[in-house]
Amino acid sequence: MDKRKEEIIEIAIRRFSHYGFAKTTMNEIADDLKITKANLYYYYPEKIGLIKDVIAYISQDLIVDEERLVSGYNGDFLGTMFALLSFRADHMRKYYMLYINENLDWIKDHQFTEFIDEIECKDLSVLQTLLHKAVDEGTLKLSNIEESTYVLRNIIKGLGLIHTIRDVICGIPNKENIDKILDSQISAIKLIFEERIVTNK
Repeated sequence: MDKRKEEIIEIAIRRFSHYGFAKTTMNEIADDLKITKANLYYYYPEKIGLIKDVIAYISQDLIVDEERLVSGYNGDFLGTMFALLSFRADHMRKYYMLYINENLDWIKDHQFTEFIDEIECKDLSVLQTLLHKAVDEGTLKLSNIEESTYVLRNIIKGLGLIHTIRDVICGIPNKENIDKILDSQISAIKLIFEERIVTNK
């Protein structure tokens, strides 16, 4: 990536993380960078392009770290799953304003929806890899991994939305919700998987 573009993205992340997408203007980002608005528009003619690159940037970091976590799987499926959820909760704390802005209609054009779908496919892949590892190793009993992965991701995502819907609507962050999300996700994982864990006892 172009060094200047990366600098713009890093500055934009700071401002978006504090004020959200809607309340941040391109003028403010240009001021933070100490460049003209015209110079900023050279790199990003539209705000939506910058938002897309910001989401790609932070999502890529998250996916890489998640893949690293899953690649170190040591046979403890629930422990790895809880670590993955905790890792995502930490990421959400860091970028909470971006998470609650993720579902805004004004960024849900066709091109942007396809882009979000690509990120979600990578996210699904991380979960699917973990489930495959646990089943292949014989520590988890599960018949349809692909379908289970899809349902599992929807449950995890849905629990996140239940606790953040008020923040999404009003645009006012309440990071205390992240602990509620994590607790409910851990409870759901226990409910779904505890009896499917195979032990030698």
